[in-house]
Amino acid sequence: MSFVVVAKFPCKPGQVDAMGELFEAALSDTRGFACCERIDVVLNEPSGTYLLVEYWDQESSYDTYLQWRTDTGIAEVLAPLIEGGGDGILGSVNSFGIMQDISFKTESYRKYLGST
Repeated sequence: MSFVVVAKFPCKPGQVDAMGELFEAALSDTRGFACCERIDVVLNEPSGTYLLVEYWDQESSYDTYLQWRTDTGIAEVLAPLIEGGGDGILGSVNSFGIMQDISFKTESYRKYLGST
């Protein structure tokens, strides 16, 4: 099961396009990084907020990636674009944990609801 990380980046006014361009350039490296299974990008246009949902094979792989990103200076590039600058970056990432496989089963659901 994948280890899931969610990062929320609220852009400063007028910086949504610049952030999109940064993601286009930087996320190809992320997708190619060892053990990155997938990364999805969502933009909430009204709020100017990007949401990244990342899937890694395990937490230690993400930690290795994050250290690489830190060492290569991503924070300095992001800080001028997001609300809160450097502090905003630190508060933007949430490591959630292992993805669960919870399949929808009609019979089980009906029992849960108390009907047959």
